[in-house]
Amino acid sequence: MSLPACLRLASAALATAIAGCSFNPAERPNAGPGANAVERTAPGPSPLRNVRWELRELAGRPAPTLEQTPYLVLREGRTRVEGRAGCNKFSGPYIAPAGGALRLGPLATTRSACPDLAAEGAFLRALNQAQHYRISGTTLSLYAADTLGTPLARLAATPEE
Repeated sequence: MSLPACLRLASAALATAIAGCSFNPAERPNAGPGANAVERTAPGPSPLRNVRWELRELAGRPAPTLEQTPYLVLREGRTRVEGRAGCNKFSGPYIAPAGGALRLGPLATTRSACPDLAAEGAFLRALNQAQHYRISGTTLSLYAADTLGTPLARLAATPEE
């Protein structure tokens, strides 16, 4: 066999091996509702950390209009969450192990006199109850026990100010 023929044969074998090793979970015939939780919660275009997530829905209803838009940012490396509940600021630790799990808190807040403390309290309770998350495009949904019901809160990725 001549050298060019060997190179052609080796190139064809390498191309076949690479094509055979490529894997796209979306092309799996059984990748429907029964797919594992890691695939269902894999981040989309927006990562979980170092993104400003602004509140859009709370318990399935449009977010209340507050003095300032409630938001949170989960910091990379410091494992600190910080944000604003409307009028008051908050911060605290968080853990986000693999598989879409997320725990926030305990959260410390400032104690300014605010016109709508009830709405702030509802947002902070949702954050404290969060156990799971799912990112779809630029939307972060927080859930209590599982990701099947109505989310505790839905937040949208926005540029940090």
